[in-house]
Amino acid sequence: MLEVTSKAFPDFPQTNTQKGALIEQQVWDACLNAIREKINPLAFKTWFFPIRPLSYSGSELTIEVPSQFFYEWIEENYSSFLKQALKDVIGPEARLMYSIVMDKSQGQPVTIELPHQNTMNADFIASSNAAVVRTKSSEEFDRNLARFETHLNTKYTFETLIRGDCNSLAFAASKSVAQSPGQNAFNPLVIYGGVGLGKTHMMQAIGNSVRENRLSERVLYVSSEKFAIDFVNAIQNGKIQEFSSFYRSIDVLIIDDIQFFSGKEKTQEEIFHIFNTLHQSNKQIILSADRPIKDIKGVEDRLISRFNWGLSADIQPPDYETRKAIILSKLHQSGVNLDEAVIEFIATNITENVRELEGCIVKLLAAQSLDNREIDLQFTKTTLKDIIRHTTKRLTLDTIEKAVCAYFSITANDLKGKSKKKEIAVGRQMAMYLSKHLTESSLKTIGLHFGGRDHSTVIHAVNTIAKRVETLNEERKKIEEIKKRIEISSM
Repeated sequence: MLEVTSKAFPDFPQTNTQKGALIEQQVWDACLNAIREKINPLAFKTWFFPIRPLSYSGSELTIEVPSQFFYEWIEENYSSFLKQALKDVIGPEARLMYSIVMDKSQGQPVTIELPHQNTMNADFIASSNAAVVRTKSSEEFDRNLARFETHLNTKYTFETLIRGDCNSLAFAASKSVAQSPGQNAFNPLVIYGGVGLGKTHMMQAIGNSVRENRLSERVLYVSSEKFAIDFVNAIQNGKIQEFSSFYRSIDVLIIDDIQFFSGKEKTQEEIFHIFNTLHQSNKQIILSADRPIKDIKGVEDRLISRFNWGLSADIQPPDYETRKAIILSKLHQSGVNLDEAVIEFIATNITENVRELEGCIVKLLAAQSLDNREIDLQFTKTTLKDIIRHTTKRLTLDTIEKAVCAYFSITANDLKGKSKKKEIAVGRQMAMYLSKHLTESSLKTIGLHFGGRDHSTVIHAVNTIAKRVETLNEERKKIEEIKKRIEISSM
């Protein structure tokens, strides 16, 4: 490995043992100076200011980044600049290591080596397509890991998975399975729900937890499509016995999107026998589908019956609070802060798909680094117009009703009912006041909407709130806050 010299790094002192803690900072500062000239200032500030140099030894520099997402973004977009800067500053044999802060509140950062600098066997690199994680694992476990590819994505953990009412049962069951795979009543565990709701994340979180806690080494994640293709190839190449033996040796088998087995009779037969062997051996089986098992057509009854032996748990589209929590979690992982109005806009307009929520954050950060602009509400609406297709919703009484209910933490039934509790009565009057000022609905229509009341009740409510808004600063702030929520909902 090349040592740093005055030729490779002119400003670097030849002897600096008393100031050893500063060496890595000097090396990194020189790299930053080389990179700074090649990218725009906002991108440089966003993606390089948060990086901290940790150590420098020989020709190897270790830097700390605030999250897994941050590391991936740097690698995908700026690795060429980094490599050239390291080469210029340190020399041709320069090596870069990352320390990723997986959780700032618990434990130590996990240090990983860049994939393109990995010194492991090339065949293993190609099959794993992943970085090497340096942990406190035993050498024996590391050797076994190198021989067995799980196809798990290490980003998918329970720590990065947001729990809400939409996935509470699936989450609880998944945690239970992860703690005692094959030794619980949830075998198989079937997780079902629409596209982009986090089924794959949850299943792989189980696998990663099992691996992390050393409960098993033979954990395998596979899509139904890959299983079917590999099965056909095994038949064509006369290796069906090897194929079958391999799958029957797995301790935790995770198969994604089993609805694609529909109509594949031979594949279903193979799955049937593998399932029986694993289940009888108390091995854990985890499956996902885009619908309840009973609704999957073209799958044999005997297979459907076995899939129903354990627990089926659904994942629903996330509610507003969960969507907001997902956005905040993604921002935390990325080491980025956004205005509350931007977060509320995204959470309000992306309602069906967790994957699209995450995609919005990635697109915003990418656009920011390219356009050299701060992320405000207008920039967000412009950047995400292709993702958020319905940005000009017609303001309705339902929209106002939902905003008022959310603000006062009451239900629609409360608002339309006869309760005279203060917060409900005030909320009802405010809803009528806002409906009169923000829509073209008649007094009669407003009255009918909010519990079948007559127009005189609406007039009284409008006049009451108007006087309070005019004289009480607190009431004026409440109306403005509700208006803000309505505006965001109707964008």
